[in-house]
Amino acid sequence: MSKGAYEHRPNDPRAIAAVLLWLGSTFLLVCLLLLCILPTPLRTPSIVLLMFLTLTPVPTSESTLPLLWSLGEWTMTHAAHYFGISLKITSPLPSSSSNILTLEPHDILPYPLFVFSPCLTFSNIPQPSKVFGLMTTIVFRLPFVKHVYTFCRAGDVSKKNFVRHLEKKDNIVFIPGGVQEVMLLEKGSKDIILYLLKRKGFIKLALLHGSNIVPVFSFGVDGSYTYILPKNIIMKKISRMIGFTPMIFFGRFNIPLFIPYPKKISVVTGEPIIIKKFEGTEDELRGKVEEIHGRWIEGMKKVFEDNKGEYGYGDRNVVIM
Repeated sequence: MSKGAYEHRPNDPRAIAAVLLWLGSTFLLVCLLLLCILPTPLRTPSIVLLMFLTLTPVPTSESTLPLLWSLGEWTMTHAAHYFGISLKITSPLPSSSSNILTLEPHDILPYPLFVFSPCLTFSNIPQPSKVFGLMTTIVFRLPFVKHVYTFCRAGDVSKKNFVRHLEKKDNIVFIPGGVQEVMLLEKGSKDIILYLLKRKGFIKLALLHGSNIVPVFSFGVDGSYTYILPKNIIMKKISRMIGFTPMIFFGRFNIPLFIPYPKKISVVTGEPIIIKKFEGTEDELRGKVEEIHGRWIEGMKKVFEDNKGEYGYGDRNVVIM
């Protein structure tokens, strides 16, 4: 077992600026949109800037616009101090093949997945050389937001991109519960609801590509925002269709769509499920998916139960739906 952590400096101006650029990018985009609408001297330049950001493709190579990739590295490094992020690896991550790290819970924004960013370094932790964070596709369709997340080395979680990384033997981290978990949030509840029972598609892909699956849990992300969340069948359908839940959430200083409260975030990995590339019939594959899915669910429960006391979650429970 190994553990590393960044010093918790939530009031450091650089840390606040980094998180504002990253997780506050939606807030900044809304401000830009307001400048485009309101009759002010900044209206015309704001419209020009918005059009430029909308039409400009995002470079996918770090050799293009290296200064902005360096800005992404600066953002991740200082954001780590804002959250005092820590990473505990309870079992070594296999290096013989790629790993799919399944991080839960989603909560309002699943930002703890940045703990695996290649920009961060933890002492004495044998991290894979490359881990790509994958998140909802809608993020990469918004001007400015898509640029920020790309330069922070994240990508979309579409099946096409997921498979592309597995074929390259890359390590990836994503949130399998997705936006459905947002609709299951209950204010004041001690239960942490994970929407995992129907999440089997990535397991099939893992079997077809021989990629290991690693249960991962982040402690501290719940309560990062306050929120107003209307719950009805129409809202659920809209959330699934667009890839995020339309809602109003309030961050630090109680500002809408702002940066989260600077809660200390601790991420823990569980026992990896070693998977060999599957060769068999379609019926056999379905049976294997069910078997691995059951083991993965138990792994997610175990990583939470084994560590909840250490991180102040002793009176909390995980509910799998």
